[in-house]
Amino acid sequence: MIRITPSTQSAPEIAYEWLKSYIAELPRDEESFLNEAVLAKSTGTSRTPVREALLRLEAEGFVKRVPHKGAYVPPISDPEVRAILQARSVVEKWAVLGLGDVLEGQLDALQRLIDQQRDAQDEPARFIELDTEFHTLMVRAGGNPILADFYSSLRQRQLRIGVLAVTQGTGRAEQVLREHQMIVDALRTRSVESTHEAIDAHLDSTRLAIIGY
Repeated sequence: MIRITPSTQSAPEIAYEWLKSYIAELPRDEESFLNEAVLAKSTGTSRTPVREALLRLEAEGFVKRVPHKGAYVPPISDPEVRAILQARSVVEKWAVLGLGDVLEGQLDALQRLIDQQRDAQDEPARFIELDTEFHTLMVRAGGNPILADFYSSLRQRQLRIGVLAVTQGTGRAEQVLREHQMIVDALRTRSVESTHEAIDAHLDSTRLAIIGY
């Protein structure tokens, strides 16, 4: 799980970080109802910051609210996984079409994220959070804030299915690092075709790691 430092974080932030890590590690094909009292005890906070954290997570697409029942984590089906990855392919490949100075200026930042991921291979939730940052940075560099916000909503669900992939798939973390490096290397060549091929190869292997086909 994500490391939490109570001395430097507010109670709602502690609850949020704990819950996001907890949700990320739930089986993607199962729904799970969340009990505020149990969560308050688990996070070492009270029900008020837990409730605030759940509202924030609901806005980000992690949980849903059910009247008279509370919050629950919905399952993510195989068809939904495929749809998420197809949508990601469209947005990511659009983002690199120009390969302009703005995107090129982010190459060092993308490389640093790969290096941070390498150091976080034993922390699945942190590894996938850095994965999210890597792809989101690439998309935001494309310069379309509406598409970037749409992409962010996809990546929140990808956090949960991504953790499953790196915890169950032998060598998946190392494979992700190689694929991310291929994307950055392709970006450095300023070849749209090579970059698109690297993005598709990465997303195809992600699909295979998660649903097997």
